[in-house]
Amino acid sequence: MRQYGILAYPAAHSRSPLMHNAAFKAMNIDAYYGVFEKKPEELEAFMREVLERPIDGLSVSLPYKESILKYLDQVEPAVQKIGAVNTVVNKEGKLYGFNTDWIGSNRALIEVVGDLTEKIVVILGAGGAARAVAYGALLAGAHVWIKNRTKEKADAIAVEFAEFFSTQIHSVPLGEMRTGDILINTTSGWTNGMEDWKEEMIADYINLDYLANYQAVMDIVYTPLITPLLETASEIGVNIITGDKMLLYQACEQFKLWTGEDAPLEVMSKALEAV
Repeated sequence: MRQYGILAYPAAHSRSPLMHNAAFKAMNIDAYYGVFEKKPEELEAFMREVLERPIDGLSVSLPYKESILKYLDQVEPAVQKIGAVNTVVNKEGKLYGFNTDWIGSNRALIEVVGDLTEKIVVILGAGGAARAVAYGALLAGAHVWIKNRTKEKADAIAVEFAEFFSTQIHSVPLGEMRTGDILINTTSGWTNGMEDWKEEMIADYINLDYLANYQAVMDIVYTPLITPLLETASEIGVNIITGDKMLLYQACEQFKLWTGEDAPLEVMSKALEAV
């Protein structure tokens, strides 16, 4: 039996086992997807275990999307640009790193908005998730604005990606209320006690008049599914994109990387909805 799983800390909340195990069953693949909840000090020993057991593939979540890089033998070009891994494939004792987050975010956006070419995408946050979302949007031909509480972090992404894509990327402080076509929240600050956000800034963004400027609003957080941002946007009829869509579509890409088979999308979607 092939072995896969989610590497994260904490990891118990993950919905990935439900999706992937349902997919393996539907496709008659002799495999199991588990949970590897490892503390940071356990990471090195666990990565040895991946090779020795062996474990055939991993989904990688916080806080390991960057720190796992040093244990990999090779990474795809997207990982080199994004600087983070969310998928590992163990092939004949060599570990290969991929990033499917940007594919998931693009697919979720295009499903609702359509072609992203020339769309103005405003991204809140400047972490690994923001980098993946920005990478996907730029690859699809969108114009990107990065907004972050610490403007220097937004500046760093803007400078780096502008060079990659030979285009101008804007970075602005969080308090500057820049509008566009699509607003994407990539930070969990609003749903984790708001520890990273000033209350007045939250009030600015969860605001009917501001959100009315957008064609669509997306939040990559999926617990809760309807975040305060999405709830406010839906009140005025703005298209909303919930975080489970990005989760689902990136998982489908992981499944294909591991098995070489197209993922059973409907099966995985129903497993996700059953939570």
